[in-house]
Amino acid sequence: MTEPTTCDRILDAAEALFAEQGFHPASLRQITQAAGVNLAAVHYHFGSKQALLLAVFRRRLDALNQARLARLEEALAKADGARLEDVLDAFVYPALAFSRGSDADGHRFMQLLMRAFADRDEDLHAAISSEYAFVMRRFADAIAQTLPGRDPELLRRQLDFTVGALTYTMAESSLADTRSIASDLVRFAAAGLRGSGQRAASHDSTVQTGARSTLETSS
Repeated sequence: MTEPTTCDRILDAAEALFAEQGFHPASLRQITQAAGVNLAAVHYHFGSKQALLLAVFRRRLDALNQARLARLEEALAKADGARLEDVLDAFVYPALAFSRGSDADGHRFMQLLMRAFADRDEDLHAAISSEYAFVMRRFADAIAQTLPGRDPELLRRQLDFTVGALTYTMAESSLADTRSIASDLVRFAAAGLRGSGQRAASHDSTVQTGARSTLETSS
């Protein structure tokens, strides 16, 4: 078995301590002691504590988003075209599989993700959003292909809702059947995306009818 590098040991120690204690309480001294390295090694590889935190997230999110994009390409390559459910599944399933798997890494990273949301670290949120914005755009574009004529801004906002539901589901420790849970969440999200378009069309029709009635009454 290959020995972990100094960089990997630092990342493993930081991830565990950040997940257990939170970003601010966990000190670089604790991280270096757990990793068996000196402080200079942290500064050499990462530069700062904030950069180390981002690197911890990047290590997991890079792999997760690569899996998502690979499944998305498979969905888009289907001869009869991608279905909305296939696109959503490419986004949802890899995340649930990672967080619900037997690997302790997934559970630990899920703890860290929940702490990041609870701590409201605006710098971290902004950095992650900026770094992975291309992934969200790719999925928003793919969803738009399956729902032609929809407002792109509305679709991106609704994808944010899906992300929220996914994050909550990932954090629910009692859920075990990953495939079934992913399918349920995909059906829920797809129904919302399709239904919101129907309601918007109905609202537009009602507004137009009301406008016509007003004009007819006043003429």
